[in-house]
Amino acid sequence: MPNADLGIVLQVVSLFGAAVLCLKLFQTGLWRRYPVFFWYFTFRVPDSTWPLFLKADSSLYQKLWMLTEPVAWLFHILVVFELYRLVLEDHKGIYTLGRWAMYAALAIAIPISILSLIPHFTIHTPDKTRYMGYEFATARGIDFSLALFLLLILLFLSRYPIKLSRNVVVHAALYTILFFSDAFAVFLRTFKIVATETLNIVMIGLSCACIAAWLILLSRRGEEVQAHLPSISPQREKNALRQLEALNATLLRASGK
Repeated sequence: MPNADLGIVLQVVSLFGAAVLCLKLFQTGLWRRYPVFFWYFTFRVPDSTWPLFLKADSSLYQKLWMLTEPVAWLFHILVVFELYRLVLEDHKGIYTLGRWAMYAALAIAIPISILSLIPHFTIHTPDKTRYMGYEFATARGIDFSLALFLLLILLFLSRYPIKLSRNVVVHAALYTILFFSDAFAVFLRTFKIVATETLNIVMIGLSCACIAAWLILLSRRGEEVQAHLPSISPQREKNALRQLEALNATLLRASGK
């Protein structure tokens, strides 16, 4: 099967999977627990539909891409914040500190990414090309910041034995895989290491796999089943939790809550 046809087939599968995932989240009531995640995939349904009917090099395609990309950025940020809130919902002090750290990282990374493009533009560069370049640079800055933030979440989970529902663990693992693959794809596109058509097919295939995993693994019962990470001895667990509670209490006092 030619790459172009395979890409279209995978896009249709991804679109259908996103629609079914939204339906499952709504029917099970899990959309109340993961509202941003639910609305993100609700947005992905129409956002994955219009590219099927337009040529990538058409003017309308480029205009729609420039309009919908900022919405996707906002959802990426909010989904990571939602994931972070679910992981630390019982530790508000640490959550508040991390949230402000995320704001600072975005405020620094995005301008730096945009400024890095300015030397490549001249007064003869078409406005549309310049604006698309700025959008791409903004996406790169956001992806870089969120990737670092997700790494910090994973590092935190590897250090402290926080009790989480199985759904949260599954969601965290799958979204991290999906997001890091997107961030890595941006890196490959920036340096033109892999052909765009091949890279797009790999990314859509990975997206289909993650959606299938969400459909299979997320369930109402998954909210009740506890997953304990990491698995350590009872004494080490007690000491780690004591340190965690002390840190959380200190941060709560510092924030005046």
